[in-house]
Amino acid sequence: MGRTVPSFRTVLDDMIIDLADYKRTLRKNDRVVFDRIMDMAREHASASTVAATIDPMETIMISILIEQQKQIDKLKGVKDAPPP
Repeated sequence: MGRTVPSFRTVLDDMIIDLADYKRTLRKNDRVVFDRIMDMAREHASASTVAATIDPMETIMISILIEQQKQIDKLKGVKDAPPP
């Protein structure tokens, strides 16, 4: 039997494609940041796959926040900060 629900990675990629017009209107340096943020979401795609959520944007945002917090912790010199 085939899959009836698309994988989270497929959903994420589709959402990024849907945001193409938005990305295109950003300034060049903001487009680079946009791509880095989407890469942050991809970092946690495996965890997002198993999350029981209706809206995949919730796990995307949490994934981005986790990666940003790791960067903040590193900048602040938090002892047990995982690498970003």
